Amino acid sequence: MARRLLKQGGMKLCLLPSLAILVFSSACNAPRTEPPSPKPAVSVAPVTPSTLRPAAAPVPAAPVVNAVTLTGGSTAVAAHAGAASALSPRQVAESSLKVKRFVVAAGVKDREPLVSRDPLPADGSAIYAFVELANPLGESENVRITFERHGSSERVGEVTLPVPGNTARHRTWAFTRFIRTAGVWDAVLWSENGTELGRTSFEIKPA
Repeated sequence: MARRLLKQGGMKLCLLPSLAILVFSSACNAPRTEPPSPKPAVSVAPVTPSTLRPAAAPVPAAPVVNAVTLTGGSTAVAAHAGAASALSPRQVAESSLKVKRFVVAAGVKDREPLVSRDPLPADGSAIYAFVELANPLGESENVRITFERHGSSERVGEVTLPVPGNTARHRTWAFTRFIRTAGVWDAVLWSENGTELGRTSFEIKPA
């Protein structure tokens, strides 16, 4: 093997060229190992009962609200969800009275009305509303009679009449002297609970 001597700093170095080349070549071809890169830390929050949210409860369907207009102008509201309405017994109760006759007359004689086809005068004369009723199964009850002018809020009368129970025929009447305006009027028969039982029209002529 050839040797090469170098003199450096008062010292002699002996180099072996082939060995140096071998060592350098081995060092170049050696695989380069690098430390693995650290993985990012992932923080996981512990699951506790306080962090759990219960599933939302189903919202019940809103009840359907129906407005029921009773005869006589009063209004009752029923709330139901596909079931029967929730009206009170007084609101749904029907009168047991049956109307056989309801007429307007100029007078009453022998418990029968004096009916005329002519218009009645607006001079303060008595105007009668005569009614024949049947109440065979019900208890005693009151009825009310009013006189109302068409096209206005004018109302007179408000007469209350008793009707006995367990009777197949009962005749009674009310009258007023306060109709002083010409036009078309109604005599209206009401039950005790506010149900309209009957209505009949008549004409008033100027005095």
